[in-house]
Amino acid sequence: MVKKGIPKEVLRELDIKKIEKIKEDFDVTAVVEKHQIKLPIPSEIRRELDFKKGQKLRVKFAPKTKSITYSF
Repeated sequence: MVKKGIPKEVLRELDIKKIEKIKEDFDVTAVVEKHQIKLPIPSEIRRELDFKKGQKLRVKFAPKTKSITYSF
C-alpha cells in the first residue's frame, strides 16, 4: 500500500517556523598577488548582503590583534 501525502523530509525542508542560525566563523583563503590581496566573502554572507556595483565600505585594522573588520 502506497502512502499518500507529502514526505516528511520535504515538509522539514519547507518548514518556515524553523529559524536557521547564520554561521559567524568562516575559513577563507586569501588570494595573494604582487600588488594586492583579494579577501573572498563566503557565499552565505554574500546572499545576506545587498551589494551594489562600485559600493564603498569601511575597513578597520586592529594592530594588537592583527584583525581586519569590514563595515558595509
